[in-house]
This record gives sequence, structure tokens and C-alpha cells, in this order.
Amino acid sequence: MRPFPLKQLRLAWHDAGTYNKNIEEWPLRGGANGSLRFEIEIKHAANATLSSQSGFSNLVNALKLLQPIKDKYSGVTYEDLFQLASATAVEEAGGPKIPIKYGRVDVSEPEQ
Repeated sequence: MRPFPLKQLRLAWHDAGTYNKNIEEWPLRGGANGSLRFEIEIKHAANATLSSQSGFSNLVNALKLLQPIKDKYSGVTYEDLFQLASATAVEEAGGPKIPIKYGRVDVSEPEQ
């Protein structure tokens, strides 16, 4: 397996991992919202396994791989792009095709 799929899968997983179903208000409830594109989010305690040098580098590299796509298709949110890349990574690694629903909204700043 190429390193690309693992990076993209981790990016989407950790970005969505803050979801709290008991909080009704978005964006306070967290979840898949594109906040992991901010360096402070990658270094946050909730992402402790990513804040090691290798984890941080992998996530930064994953973001760098996706940025040209985001630049070309500016109407696509970061979060939809993260989730699409993750689903594609699963498929590229020999897993199933994952149906995607689009329309997620990115947060404009890091979560608190």
C-alpha cells in the first residue's frame, strides 16, 4: 500500500473524531468540519497521536497533497475533500467503495 491512503484516512478520522452527539449546536458539537487543516488542531491534545513529529509531518503532507485539489475546486469544502480522500484511500487499499454524501460545512477557525 502506498503511504497516501494511510495519511488521508488518518486526516479524515481525526477531523471527525471530536463529534459529540449530546451537543446540538454546530460547530460546537465537533465532528467532520475541516478544522484539522489548522496547525493548532493537529497539535491539540485530542490529536495526541498525531502531534509526534512523524504524525504531524504525515498530516501536514496529507494536507499539502489535497491543497491543489482544493485550489482548483474552491467550492468543495475541506471537510468534503477530507472525507472523499479517505473513502478513496480505503478503495485504493483494496477495501469497499464507500458512498459519500456531500455538503459538509467547514468551520472558519480552529475549534476551542
